Amino acid sequence: MSEHTEGPRNPRGRPRKTVGSPASPGLDIQDPTANLPTTARSILAAARAVLAERGLEGLTIEAVANEANVSRTLIPYHFGSRAGLVEILFDSLFHDFAVGIRRRQLAEPSQTGLTQYLDLVRLEASDAAAQRDFFELVVVALREDELRRRIAALFDSYRVLALEMTGIATASTPVPQREVIAVGAVLQAINDGLGLQETLDPDFDLEGAVAAVEWMIGPAIAEMRQRTARADADS
Repeated sequence: MSEHTEGPRNPRGRPRKTVGSPASPGLDIQDPTANLPTTARSILAAARAVLAERGLEGLTIEAVANEANVSRTLIPYHFGSRAGLVEILFDSLFHDFAVGIRRRQLAEPSQTGLTQYLDLVRLEASDAAAQRDFFELVVVALREDELRRRIAALFDSYRVLALEMTGIATASTPVPQREVIAVGAVLQAINDGLGLQETLDPDFDLEGAVAAVEWMIGPAIAEMRQRTARADADS
C-alpha cells in the first residue's frame, strides 16, 4: 500500500474539550496527534527530537525526514509545510502541559491552591528540555503572524488552567471576568518567567523565587478564591 493512502491529515487546531482520548484516558483534553496516521506521529516525534538537539534553526524538513527515516515529501503531505509542523509541535507541547495539570488535579482533588500550582511551576522550570523546546517555538511565533495568533489562543487556555489549578475557577465554570483572567495572566507569567530564568542561569535560586511568589501573592489568591466562590454561589 502506498504511504499516501495511510489516511487523511488531521486538521490542525487548538486542543478541544472532549470526553478524553486514547492518550489521555478519563481527561477532558484532546491529544492533537491522536488521529494522525502512524507515519505522521513518527515525523512529529522526530521533529521534537531534532528541536531538542539542534534548536529551531536546525528544524528543517530534511533534518526531520532523516531523523524519522522517511521521504522528505511526506512532511508537506502530512503537515502542509514546515510552518504546519511547527504549529502542531506547539499543540502537542500544550497537550503535554495540560494533561499534566489534569492528572495532578485528579490525583489530588483536595490539594487545589497556590501551593499545588507552585509545585507545578517547580516541575516545569526544572524540565530544561521542555523549556528549551517551548521558548524556541515562542521565538518563531514572535516573527510569524499566523503562528503568533495561534499561540495567543493557546495562552488563553494556559491562563484558564492556571486559574483552575489555584482553585480560582473550575473546569466546569466559565471565567469571563476581566479581573479573574488578569490573575491567570500573572500566574502564567510567573510560570514562564521562572522557567526561563532557571533554564538560563545554573545559579538561579528557584526555591527562593517560589517562596517569594507565595509570600507576595498568596493572600491575594486566597481572597480571589473567596470572591469567585461567592459569585458562583450567587449566580
